[in-house]
Amino acid sequence: MALLMQTFIPQRLATTLAVLACLLTTVLPPATHAATLDTAEKDPLNSFMWPVYREHFLGNAPMVFDERVIVSAPGFAEDSGQVPIELDASALEASGEPITDIIAWVDLNPIPRLFTYAPMSHGLAKLSLNIRLEQASAVRVAVKQGDTWYVGGTYIEAEGGGCTTPGIATANTDWENTFGELQGRLFDNEDEQRLRLRLSHPMDSGLIPSQPAFYVQSFEMLDHQGQQVATLDIEASVSANPTLGLHMRPSPGGYVIGARDNNGNRFSMGLQP
Repeated sequence: MALLMQTFIPQRLATTLAVLACLLTTVLPPATHAATLDTAEKDPLNSFMWPVYREHFLGNAPMVFDERVIVSAPGFAEDSGQVPIELDASALEASGEPITDIIAWVDLNPIPRLFTYAPMSHGLAKLSLNIRLEQASAVRVAVKQGDTWYVGGTYIEAEGGGCTTPGIATANTDWENTFGELQGRLFDNEDEQRLRLRLSHPMDSGLIPSQPAFYVQSFEMLDHQGQQVATLDIEASVSANPTLGLHMRPSPGGYVIGARDNNGNRFSMGLQP
């Protein structure tokens, strides 16, 4: 009987160990996957506002921080009212899947959103513009490809006040003489066309007492047949006299650029290659 017991126990133990090994193999991969998702959501800029704007701008859609979304800016903003930033997500675009939306914002600005860009048929995921900084802050750009947002960003030190100091309408009494002038150039090469635009406009934020909001709301790019090929919506967090650099797929007949502000004023010009 003792001999039978000695034989029976190792067999049951072997069965138990096999079951445990199977359970570990089944359970561990989901835990590893969960860790990967947590890593994807971990903010590399360590901003306390990230969870708020992640939900506000991106909703519940999948997202990942991605080094292919490059946001370039000076480390310190010498002029908080005119801070140049540049987006280059061409490495992400090279995967071949279309990019449908691009959103940019400043975590600690009183008007956080900078722009929403719809590249549509001709826009490329490369652009530049000048922004305002109220204080040192993380600056984000989220690029949507398929169902997923790919997020990049940078941190800019600043003395601040870029959003709440008087605009050019207060500081310069001659601004009305150039108001609405839209200037631009088109730089052509085989692979793309680069548009450089500057619109004379005070871009008053409305954050200064007795100074109402007065700013450009949107730009649209049309091809030579009048078809809309890209749109850019901006906020008053963009600098006065907004200056844009847009990279576009070639349009043989050039582009017509249109803009509109929140008072209903419209501006337009044509650019030829």
